[in-house]
Amino acid sequence: MRAFIAIDLPDELKKKISNFQNELQKQDFVAANWTSDYHLTLKFFGDIDERKEKEIATILVDIASKTKCFELELKGVGAFPSQDYVRVLWMGAGYGDDEAKFLQKEIDEALEEDFEREANYANHLTLARIKAVKDKLKLKKFFENKQSFGKFKVSSIKLIKSTLTKSGPVYETLKEFYLLQ
Repeated sequence: MRAFIAIDLPDELKKKISNFQNELQKQDFVAANWTSDYHLTLKFFGDIDERKEKEIATILVDIASKTKCFELELKGVGAFPSQDYVRVLWMGAGYGDDEAKFLQKEIDEALEEDFEREANYANHLTLARIKAVKDKLKLKKFFENKQSFGKFKVSSIKLIKSTLTKSGPVYETLKEFYLLQ
């Protein structure tokens, strides 16, 4: 099964992101597959078996038990691999970015024996996978957006199963790991 670890978002923030995406789609500056299930991926595993899932869960219980809850702000937008060659549009992190990066680093280090470490990790929420850029001037203006989309309390991380379908990935939470209050 394909799996990853992520920070989930509260419903009210998901609604705000969805509304933002709808406004972007109306501007019609890119041809894209827009995401509809929002999360911040901390570690992507690819295919794992049940034995590996249990090992990962044991490690995550330990990390979560030592990590305090924190506030995280979604702020600004960007692109991977770069603003000049856009394949993915994303929403970034503001306040709490360092805490989320530290959590990701802890997970990466704890799992480095079995999984390659993330190179150049950046906290982000994928908004869209780009097929083509239709209007470079509108896209450039999009990158100037530094607005805050809101803050939320990160109180858990999730191990999530991803099943690929014709209409996009379907996510299922396998286990949730609560951080220290």
